[in-house]
Amino acid sequence: MMGGSVRLGRLLGISIQLHFSWFIIFALVTYSLAFSLHDDGRSIAASVTIGIFTSILLFASVLAHELAHSVVAVRNGIPVRSITLFILGGVAQIGREAPRPKVELLVALAGPICSLALAGIFGVAWFVGWGRSQDTLDFGNPIFWLAWINLILAIFNMVPGFPLDGGRILRAILWHSTGNYRKASRIASAMGRGVAYALIVGGLGIVIGSGFTEGLNAFNGLWLAIIGWFLHQAAVASYRQVEMHEALRGYTAQSVMHTSYTSVSPDLSLAALVQDYVLSTGGRLFVVAQGGRLLGIVVSDSIKSVPRDKWDYTPVRQIMVPADKVVSAEPEEEALSVLERMNEHDLDQMLVIKNGLVIGIILRHNLLHIVRLRSQLQD
Repeated sequence: MMGGSVRLGRLLGISIQLHFSWFIIFALVTYSLAFSLHDDGRSIAASVTIGIFTSILLFASVLAHELAHSVVAVRNGIPVRSITLFILGGVAQIGREAPRPKVELLVALAGPICSLALAGIFGVAWFVGWGRSQDTLDFGNPIFWLAWINLILAIFNMVPGFPLDGGRILRAILWHSTGNYRKASRIASAMGRGVAYALIVGGLGIVIGSGFTEGLNAFNGLWLAIIGWFLHQAAVASYRQVEMHEALRGYTAQSVMHTSYTSVSPDLSLAALVQDYVLSTGGRLFVVAQGGRLLGIVVSDSIKSVPRDKWDYTPVRQIMVPADKVVSAEPEEEALSVLERMNEHDLDQMLVIKNGLVIGIILRHNLLHIVRLRSQLQD
């Protein structure tokens, strides 16, 4: 999950989230449309209302673009956990990468095709309702604007720079040509960074040039540079994900887990837990079990929630996280998936559970150590 995101709910079994940067888009779109509509003679209230409604439809359009990717991915056996909408559009968190170049190509094409279809739908609606009486393009009309922005969304996403859809198409072609997924990803990511640098330099050039040349808009230049910066961040993060995927390929939760872990009784007092376990072992997570059955977990940080003078008669069960709320892994789950969920829930350890029994524990630093070692060997 991208940092600074708000979860909205689930759609088609996929978690939908909004990155904070999306609110910048929402505010800018609402303001610009409301300003344009108000200049055309509408009241402020009507202009703002239409602006907000159009921004919501833009949100729905971008979401449809990402859902198109996700539906094709799921149909090809690639699980999709979440979709996060941000300033450049959206990003889907998938359980694993495409198994073949053809699947990568189909998933990448689905989004732009959806955006083109939406551009056609809004375009026809505008033409039927208003276009036949217009001699020029009507950017002040929200329906025409939605048709135009969906067309731009489709075109921009086809730019051959990873992680844009065009970059994924490029990667699929290179992957098919070279047979090397990592090499194809590295080239596509480099293209993505190149596009990002071009946008940043071009945007800053427009900002500087606006002070000397009429017709150049400093705001547009700044906006272009911001998009370039976000694209660069996305390209770097996406390639880092590829490196982790390659480094952890073939590893499962069971193959990277430790089978030794510390189990405590639910009736153990917090004082005994601190004295006999926390201080002596330095552990931060302890399994709470009875008769071999998992009841929950207790982390050392949660002890602080209880006043020290109550530790002697406060049992572990009172502060433990119950078993049904414990984030855990199954033995055959891919190691990359485990690491992603640890990042998502900000965990340093994760239990591996089979048939209700704890069979091991995975440590984040061990996974990252594997990633570093294998990346160095592959380089």
